[in-house]
Amino acid sequence: MPKRTYQPSKRTRKQQFGFRTRMKTEKGQDILRRRRKAGRWRLLPKGVEVHFKRHTRQHTPKGTAQARPTY
Repeated sequence: MPKRTYQPSKRTRKQQFGFRTRMKTEKGQDILRRRRKAGRWRLLPKGVEVHFKRHTRQHTPKGTAQARPTY
């Protein structure tokens, strides 16, 4: 059975549809301009403003201590 089409990721969503990405290109600025003109309260798609943590260990069981490196 194949995987589903949509495999969500906060990082990719932010990098593709985020405010800074829109402002980089002329077409992206056009999108924001049109949405402002239409009176949109939300300029970006939902979920883009969600922050993601860069340096976290995702699959550590709860209650286990993180192993610290010894120097």
